[in-house]
Amino acid sequence: MFKKLLTFFMLIFIIIGLAVGIYFSVFSADGTQEEAKIDAIFGSIQTKTVEVSEFFTYGKCFNFSGKLAGIAKDNFESAKLYLTDGNGFEKSYSLDGKIEEGNLMLSTTTQINTGLILDDLATGEYIVLVRLKMNNSINPKFYSLSNDSEYGDIEYFTITKEDINRKIKINFKNKTYNDQEYAYLSLDVTEEHKPEDIFDIVLDAGHGGKDTGEKIGSDTEADIALSYAKLLKERLQAQGLQVKLTRDDENTNTYTSTNMYDENGRITSACRSKAKYMLSFHINNGNKGLKGLEIYAPCKSDLTFAQSIANKIVTYTNLEYSNNHSFKKGEGVYVRNFTKSVIDEYTNTAHKKGYEPYNITLDTPYLYTIREVGGIATNAYVDGRNTSYAANSYYRSNQGIECYQIEMGYLKNDLEIIKNEMDQVVTAISEAILENL
Repeated sequence: MFKKLLTFFMLIFIIIGLAVGIYFSVFSADGTQEEAKIDAIFGSIQTKTVEVSEFFTYGKCFNFSGKLAGIAKDNFESAKLYLTDGNGFEKSYSLDGKIEEGNLMLSTTTQINTGLILDDLATGEYIVLVRLKMNNSINPKFYSLSNDSEYGDIEYFTITKEDINRKIKINFKNKTYNDQEYAYLSLDVTEEHKPEDIFDIVLDAGHGGKDTGEKIGSDTEADIALSYAKLLKERLQAQGLQVKLTRDDENTNTYTSTNMYDENGRITSACRSKAKYMLSFHINNGNKGLKGLEIYAPCKSDLTFAQSIANKIVTYTNLEYSNNHSFKKGEGVYVRNFTKSVIDEYTNTAHKKGYEPYNITLDTPYLYTIREVGGIATNAYVDGRNTSYAANSYYRSNQGIECYQIEMGYLKNDLEIIKNEMDQVVTAISEAILENL
């Protein structure tokens, strides 16, 4: 009996010893791994930082602009955006750089819907660096990023796929390493379900309420656009996406031509959703010779998604690419910015009404649905100085929605196709969206 008890207690001690050994070995390994990670990142970067003047998300992309002081023009060769987790993951992205008055001015892209695609990141913490190649050095230099902008942290949720989301916290931090203080930009990715008030896609049915839009007989642009938005929502939700309508059967009667920036207006509700994409449905009017489909895209953007929507609709339906040549960038794809004459007209109106003119440029999108949900990425400007409208609470937001306005055709020449081939049009748009996500 005694021998059995002795054997039992010896086994217990052995098991406890093994458990303690494993615990401390794992703890030590984790500590060593964390130290190696810190050394890999902060042991190779310069103490001087890239001062970020602007950073934003637009659609699924992250972009920034900033400056690195004290760089000689004849010494600068090239720059890359460099992403690392310190544990072996490394990826570089294009970075534009030019010297101005001794400063290297940097920006990630000239196209706001390209850059660092956030939805591609797996869980973990990533550090954003600038990799600089100088003419007088064989080895590149690495610089971290510090926040010299008016903006704080961004909380980004990835597109829903198989009922799974990841939350990405984009924030600037500080780290003491070898008695030196470093500022840096962190992308902290965790797996987390999207809150109920956060959406993947917003669908906007143009006009509404007393604002019927274009009209022939009993057919109104507002009613047809709403039918399209509701059907597309149904299709996308069946694919697991979280979709919001800016107006539906319950609130459509409250819409006017001036309340889009009110608390529950279409722009405010869209921006509040933090969606990645927005499609706004409309029907054109025009002279009797115009017909066909027009997809209006944001300026300074890659037009691949817009072209995909246009191509699929034309393939699946009897709609044709529009024969309108104004603002045309591709078959069925258009980009409409403010022109000088329209800017002058807006300036004159501001002076007559007694408010300071908006800062509108030739790179400012003319269509407010595209412009005002994009925040700083699309030069949104409605700040309330024109009292005909409320202020857009999100006009200075650095979380922008990538928006496209779909003019489904012209009322005089395309109405029957628009009404009778709704299912085919929605199928085409749904496929284009799913292929782009």
